[in-house]
Amino acid sequence: MSTNSEADIIKQYKKLIDALIPYQQENKLLEGLNKFSSRLPAKVRNIIRDEVIRLTSLTDASADNSAFASFPIKKFKHFGISMRLDKVGRQILEQETAKYFDRYTVGVFESVMSSEHYQSHIKQEQQKKIVSAFTVQAQSFDDIDFGSDLAISPNFSVTSSHFEKNKACILSSLSGRRMKVQSKRMPHEAPEDDLFTFVFPEVKGLCSAGTILKFRKVGSEFNQVSNRFETEFEIAPQTDKKLVQRVETFVARSVNQFPLERELEVERVLQDLDRDHIFAHSPWIPAFLTCKNGVYQVSKALMTKVNFEFNHGFETLSHFPNTKSLTRIMRELKKFGETFLLKGTFNTKKGDVTVCATHRELVANKLLAPFIKMVMASNEYTVLQFRLCEISAEHREAAFSIHDIQSRDYPTLGVLSHILFCKDITQWVGKLKVPDSTQMKAFPSAIIDQERLDPIAIVMEPELDRRAEPRYIMNKQASVKSGFFKAHSAVLQDLSISGLKLKLEGENMAKLDQQIRVSVPELKLRNQKYDVVHFDTSTQVVRLKVPTNVQSGIHGLMRSNSGYFKQRDIANQQKNIHRFLWELSIRNLPCACVLITQHRQLFSRLRTVYIDNKCTDLYPFEQTNHQVLLHGFLADKDATKPKSEILYRMLSQAEQDAQVIHAMRKKDRQIIFVPEQNFLFGKVRHQIAGFVLKGEVEACVTQLNAIKCQSETTPLTAKRLAQISKIDMEAYEKLKTVPTVYTHVLTMSNVSPFHQSLLKSGISPEKPS
Repeated sequence: MSTNSEADIIKQYKKLIDALIPYQQENKLLEGLNKFSSRLPAKVRNIIRDEVIRLTSLTDASADNSAFASFPIKKFKHFGISMRLDKVGRQILEQETAKYFDRYTVGVFESVMSSEHYQSHIKQEQQKKIVSAFTVQAQSFDDIDFGSDLAISPNFSVTSSHFEKNKACILSSLSGRRMKVQSKRMPHEAPEDDLFTFVFPEVKGLCSAGTILKFRKVGSEFNQVSNRFETEFEIAPQTDKKLVQRVETFVARSVNQFPLERELEVERVLQDLDRDHIFAHSPWIPAFLTCKNGVYQVSKALMTKVNFEFNHGFETLSHFPNTKSLTRIMRELKKFGETFLLKGTFNTKKGDVTVCATHRELVANKLLAPFIKMVMASNEYTVLQFRLCEISAEHREAAFSIHDIQSRDYPTLGVLSHILFCKDITQWVGKLKVPDSTQMKAFPSAIIDQERLDPIAIVMEPELDRRAEPRYIMNKQASVKSGFFKAHSAVLQDLSISGLKLKLEGENMAKLDQQIRVSVPELKLRNQKYDVVHFDTSTQVVRLKVPTNVQSGIHGLMRSNSGYFKQRDIANQQKNIHRFLWELSIRNLPCACVLITQHRQLFSRLRTVYIDNKCTDLYPFEQTNHQVLLHGFLADKDATKPKSEILYRMLSQAEQDAQVIHAMRKKDRQIIFVPEQNFLFGKVRHQIAGFVLKGEVEACVTQLNAIKCQSETTPLTAKRLAQISKIDMEAYEKLKTVPTVYTHVLTMSNVSPFHQSLLKSGISPEKPS
């Protein structure tokens, strides 16, 4: 066997040799060889054994790496042997000496004197610094679970004959087993049995007036915030278990009605401010679904300034699938949690045809390439990215409770079943080209979308609301006369000073005259003539303009019955609905989001990554120990120190979004970074497509979108800070300034399934001229 072949064997089995070194140090080399290399040829085993023995043998050779080391070089002695090494060389010496059981061996000497090992060590240290710079704390969108630490700050007082001479003392906190009581002086007196008897007032949901609970003192300390002493008590062991259970239940149910204990309330407010800010600057539109007898329908959509601008106003909602198509698509969404909806219109012999299908449906029917070919010719297409979240009973109850809304007053909110988050990515997809060999095929009737889209109730924040004057919900019986037809019964749904909205009942009417007469007996509006502004024949809803001579009468009616109309103000109801939907949305945001703050160092601006535990947006990388490693997405490749050109460009507004692509080899899960231009155009794309078709490689594409924060506050900022202002004004003033440091929200979306479909179908982006 030649020397070269021996060197090749040693290089091939380097990991095995390293694993056998501890066995040789313990004189168990034969045991290790039998354990790890029993199936290897005898000659190979002998070479491995001899190499292990050689590396672990002691030496007295002096080490000097000055030929390739960095300045400065230091002279010192190690085990009495002269050394000339730099800082990195000394680190290698210490690591290798420890590896060989604190002995100076041939293996230690060769590692110190190896330039290749030296450079490898340098790269490892550099990589550690880069990973550390882009490591960000991770937090879930779910509410913080305080567990046994949960305690509220109630707004009632208790008394005790052995504490503060029976004076009423404020409770600063109450948990299931403990409470803290405030006093002006340090309490000294204690009853003989060491048990304090406290009398509680009437508290709804907890106890009736005069209820007695016994506590044991834990300790006292001075609270500088409240400038009072706080004495902590725990419930006496002999207390009735049912009463203890009632206290625990009361605390659990009251977390949204009272502030939490100061430290806990600060944590809660910080999370709420973060989540509100993320949602306010998210490009995703949350659409809320109802389900009846297995049929799904879009009931409401929540619009913000950002998602309104990002999705071209209400245009995105007009491209939603109709009820029939949505019910079909929901089966796919429930299975995968996300999909990409492609909708296009093109001319046929039978006229214009609209096709609405997901990327998976088109791929399964081998229609993706034909569809792309036709919509690119007509240039009338839309690509929507959908992600589905089921509304949990816990989140629904929290939304009702936090905003003090009664479910019976808002029956349409209690039946919401899912949130369908949507984002228009048509512009991002751009122009596509298909192979010349693409054969046209007939589209199945199941994906032909010719039916009319059901109306979607749009809920907006006050600043986006275009309503010029208050409207009031009425639900009053009315009658309508149009032309020479007999009177039709109707229901007055709402009114304002200048407009009415009615719903006709009975037989559907195909059309109405430009002017109709309406009577509403309860409001003393009798046979008045109104101009028809809009009539929807499908819903039989008609909107009317109130003539000038009638406006003064309606205005007087509202002024004389202000209390009645105030309760029916649609703006107040819309405000409650807006808050309820917002509360559901912030707990179910569909993608990973990074809060960006002000800082001198670019990568230090990454504050917190909010991400759901089941989220795949970090793929092919993973979340570890409540931390997210973002270097794979943001760090410059082959850089020797932390740098991020992509992050700099997005935060300097040079570009708003970007794609980060990795190719993962399925055999060994090796991840290779692919430059975006190479992935989209040219030979590299064709090579990756070939590997994808063979099932050897998976293309992992992540879309990054940095949205600059437009405002320091959100519609719910004042609501979030209201609770903490009741217990600590100093903390309130500090928390008010927290949102001012936010500069951007960076969203991360895994769009790999869509790109996989394009690659398998031979579809590629059209290169800009």
